[in-house]
Amino acid sequence: LLSILRLSQGLARLRFSDYVAREDVDEAIRLTHMSKSSLMEHDDGGLGDQNSSKRKWGGEDVTSRIFNIIRDFSTSSRSQRIELKLVEAMVLRKGFTEQQLKQCLEEYQ
Repeated sequence: LLSILRLSQGLARLRFSDYVAREDVDEAIRLTHMSKSSLMEHDDGGLGDQNSSKRKWGGEDVTSRIFNIIRDFSTSSRSQRIELKLVEAMVLRKGFTEQQLKQCLEEYQ
């Protein structure tokens, strides 16, 4: 939590702002998740993007986790349609990549 706070403050300073915006916090969370996911890639022996949708995270493959994020949001918002930009922001905030989102959308299309 402290690291996210510090990263958010640093991002606000980069914008020459005295206040931390929600976008700063979102970016700090995304950076933290990406940092953790890069460690997972290193532990997997550097599989790269070719097997990124098959890699396991917490017992589920990446594609299933992304699908669950989208499904849970759709259920909670009681909406059958979700804007792609909103989905992309949610998925990136959770530490996934655009390529992984694209693979998920292609698989479940």
